Amino acid sequence: MKKITLLRAITLTFCFLCLHASLHAYDKAPEFSFKDIQGKTHKMSDYKGKWVLVNYWATYCPPCRAEIPDILRFANDNKENFVVLGIDAGGSDIADIITFKRELGINYPLFPMQESTMLSFGIIMGIPTSYVINPKGEIVDKYVGLITYDDLDYFLHPPVYAKTKTEEKP
Repeated sequence: MKKITLLRAITLTFCFLCLHASLHAYDKAPEFSFKDIQGKTHKMSDYKGKWVLVNYWATYCPPCRAEIPDILRFANDNKENFVVLGIDAGGSDIADIITFKRELGINYPLFPMQESTMLSFGIIMGIPTSYVINPKGEIVDKYVGLITYDDLDYFLHPPVYAKTKTEEKP
């Protein structure tokens, strides 16, 4: 009997901790100050009220190159409330980044690797890595790996699930 009570207590504690973790508020995005490849300074506060994708990539990374058409298309489809900030994590020089931008038709700001860009969001474990930031300036997701149009669309246009007959009001 004592073993069952102890097991129940452990189970309830675990459930409470899981519930508490799921109710945890999002982390605020760091207030950064990055210089793009043209020398213009960008701050997180410049984008308040918009969705922001902070996308870490490298010019030599095939998955990074593969995700860019989806990112571009999504950004172009959502110009009024979505911005992309592309951050080099491969240590390319500015001339290579400009070539990369031209080859892929990138129309959003690109930032060369800087100490501030590499430390602002924590350790980058792999590339591509993307951070999705909501209009309140909160990091709502981190993607390690290729991000797609549908992944981005999920945040700006969450799916609406049809109500079942039992949920409908008479």
